[in-house]
Amino acid sequence: MPVPASIRKFFTLNMSITSIKKRAKAGTLEVEHLLKEAKYPDEALAMALDELSAELQWHASGVQEKGGLHVPLATWAQVVSTYCREGFDGLIRLSSEPGLATFVLALFEELKTKDALSALMKAFGNYISEPCRDCGMSSNIAATLNLMLSFKPGADADASQAAQLRAFLRTLHSCTQDDHQRALALLALRGIGDEESAEFALAQHLRDPWQETPKLVAKHIRKRLLLQSASAVVE
Repeated sequence: MPVPASIRKFFTLNMSITSIKKRAKAGTLEVEHLLKEAKYPDEALAMALDELSAELQWHASGVQEKGGLHVPLATWAQVVSTYCREGFDGLIRLSSEPGLATFVLALFEELKTKDALSALMKAFGNYISEPCRDCGMSSNIAATLNLMLSFKPGADADASQAAQLRAFLRTLHSCTQDDHQRALALLALRGIGDEESAEFALAQHLRDPWQETPKLVAKHIRKRLLLQSASAVVE
């Protein structure tokens, strides 16, 4: 007789929480473990993280003591707990709080769903509409978009989102002189770029070690467009 999904979820969650507690108390808990568990949000997980953070006195910032840099597990736990309790609305709220934007971006990157993409665009809408207001922050967003959109499985942008993000990335590329940031803007186009994006990429020139990026991006975009065209014909 098949085990009901609700019961499977209960046992899986309890095993996950038990594992997190063991790792935390053994000092082997990594940020990746928290982000992985965030894919299955639950109030019980949020409570466990809150309790561990208080009990083990996790650091809220990456302070350096005795030659070592502490991982800000308290802040990571806060972001994951907020998502468990409030969903994407909670992450959108946290994104505007000082020092939390990059933590929220990391969770969006891990979740990598269409809903996560929509929430990211709402949370960071001011940067997406005005990339040049802060090229550093906009580049962090581009890096997250690259990992969410350019690799499978990934988030699927609809036509309107794709057009908005193409404009964001092209503008970011134009308003920064940092070749790393410019490369990130181009790389993020791979999953949403059109033929115009491919031509735009080929027209760019970057210094070592990014000099091959424009050509690779254009090639990737055109290959994706070709596959999409072939798929449409079959259907």
